[in-house]
Amino acid sequence: ALSADGKLALWVSRGHCVLWKTSTGGRIHKLQGHKGHMTDCALSADGKLALTASKNKTCILWNTSNGKRIHTLRGHDYWVKGCALSADGRLAL
Repeated sequence: ALSADGKLALWVSRGHCVLWKTSTGGRIHKLQGHKGHMTDCALSADGKLALTASKNKTCILWNTSNGKRIHTLRGHDYWVKGCALSADGRLAL
């Protein structure tokens, strides 16, 4: 995933998600918290929120400025293959 301004990049790697600053290639945060392998990730247009999906049937919403979990979305019957955030970051899919 890439922020709308192109300043942040986020991708799943080896069961966790890494947030990078594109101008320097420096790692900002390693997002960890799922009990299963992560399968997908998304960034809000402003880059302030990240969403990760996992084989443990959850999605987690993250604050990208501090790398902390905001909320865990539960209730899926099967592992979550993909995720997305609306342009304003108010809706998760």
